[in-house]
Amino acid sequence: MTTPPYPWLGPLSDAEFKTCCVDASSRDAVALLLGDSYHPGGTALTRKLADRLGLHSADRVLDVASGPGATARLLAATYAVTIDGIDLSEAAVARAETAADAADLGERVRFQRGDAEAIPFPAAAFDAVVCECALCLFPDKARAATEFARVLRTGGRVGVTDVTV
Repeated sequence: MTTPPYPWLGPLSDAEFKTCCVDASSRDAVALLLGDSYHPGGTALTRKLADRLGLHSADRVLDVASGPGATARLLAATYAVTIDGIDLSEAAVARAETAADAADLGERVRFQRGDAEAIPFPAAAFDAVVCECALCLFPDKARAATEFARVLRTGGRVGVTDVTV
């Protein structure tokens, strides 16, 4: 059982908690409140994260919990990286793919359904992993961190921005 950060939800299984998060993030109200980036700090914070990671055009990057794909699109357009985004929400994946195609980034940006605690890529596939404002929502943060490390190549970098109390 997971004790969610929101006591009014009561105890939930990890699967129930993930379903709750996916459902909430898929609502139009969330997009209206958070805008395209789905995280505090918006694109300025994403750029700061990318600069600290030292991203460059030869890098392959994984965006974990990519939501509508704003981070992936920004990184592909600004840093010319190749980026894969994963998200638990089919609706978010569909929105992200549509937005990437509209921005003519379809060659460098791909999205698929995936769980941060069981990343659907082989070991040592990425030069960098980014995760913005989502780690706080993963029921098994240690498992997610282990997965981040597993998919990184030797010398790879992890960048996390999040909300903490």
